[in-house]
Amino acid sequence: MELALYAPGLGYYSGGATKLGKDGDFTTAPEISPLFGASLAQFAIPLLAQSKPQMMEFCAGSGQLAHDILTELARCGVTLEKYFIVELSGQLRARQQQKLEAFPQVEWLDALPATFDGVIVGNEVLDAMPVQLVQKDADGQGWQEMGVICSTDAEGHSQFGWQTQPASAAIMAQLQAQIPQAESLAPGYLT
Repeated sequence: MELALYAPGLGYYSGGATKLGKDGDFTTAPEISPLFGASLAQFAIPLLAQSKPQMMEFCAGSGQLAHDILTELARCGVTLEKYFIVELSGQLRARQQQKLEAFPQVEWLDALPATFDGVIVGNEVLDAMPVQLVQKDADGQGWQEMGVICSTDAEGHSQFGWQTQPASAAIMAQLQAQIPQAESLAPGYLT
């Protein structure tokens, strides 16, 4: 999934074509009006008063949402120390940097920080995050990592399908950390 989304020059978010807005593949609320970002900023103001004055946005697209949030916070007299953007796409990061050049508190990250105190924003982000899909065996004794394969049927047509392999030690450690009762889950459980 990471290759499909972010492989240099080939991945969906790094292949060069416009993705967001009227000339792209899809339009999100921030691309339509600054009201969405302004509304999120208003929601964030009391939360920022209870935490460190910083925000973090995942996969910020064109940067329009960050722009609208930061503009509204400034209009309301709220100062952020930092507005972090976790962005894996170099192409989108470049667009964001251009869009947000008037906001020196913006800082880009390649990965999640070890700790964070502030407000986190994620708008239409799950489809842009590479994940691993695992399923508990039918007999309930182990876990399989699921991957996508392309195969050819008898008529020579390509089709996508699932292929499983035993989950690696790293995936098992992550599964145990995130779901301590993973072994008590029903056979066929998918996460």
